[in-house]
Amino acid sequence: MQELSRAIGFDWDEWNAPKIWEKHAVSRAECEQVFFNEPLVVGEDIEHSRSESRYYGLGTTDKERELFLVFTSREDRIRVITARNMTPAKSGGSIEMSKKKAIPKFKSEERERAFWAEHDSTDYLDWSSGKKVVFPQLKPSTKTISLRLPETLLEELRYLANKRDVPYQSLLKIFLAERVEDELRSE
Repeated sequence: MQELSRAIGFDWDEWNAPKIWEKHAVSRAECEQVFFNEPLVVGEDIEHSRSESRYYGLGTTDKERELFLVFTSREDRIRVITARNMTPAKSGGSIEMSKKKAIPKFKSEERERAFWAEHDSTDYLDWSSGKKVVFPQLKPSTKTISLRLPETLLEELRYLANKRDVPYQSLLKIFLAERVEDELRSE
């Protein structure tokens, strides 16, 4: 799991994110949030790690939605293969450490994604061997946008940023994040 500590970003292919959304209503943003929130419990899937390391993760989103993820690490990027709601174990909500079913061998990410869409991870994985993981260098995905602001508003933003000794773009992101958080809380 040493390679995970070197992850600095995410690798999203154009097919995975829409499939995860369509099957499980889990967004890319929610998948990424799991990697920044604690605790994140990660287990290594040695059986399926022939061509590249495979991992399972249990964690929560910013809105405390509990997710199960299957992911890999490619160079310094995390690639989420699938994600869905965690399913409580059939033993009344606790993860029972009885004999686990064997995970089939997958010929493709598509087949692996389809398998986990239909099966409860607690039937297959011994989560007691999972480890709490922190990604010290990992950054969320970003997207460049074009934004038109009135010049007076931009000057006021620069003034406030200068007083705080931060770049005005950073202060704009802080203000925007705080407002979005307030709006989401008031829903």
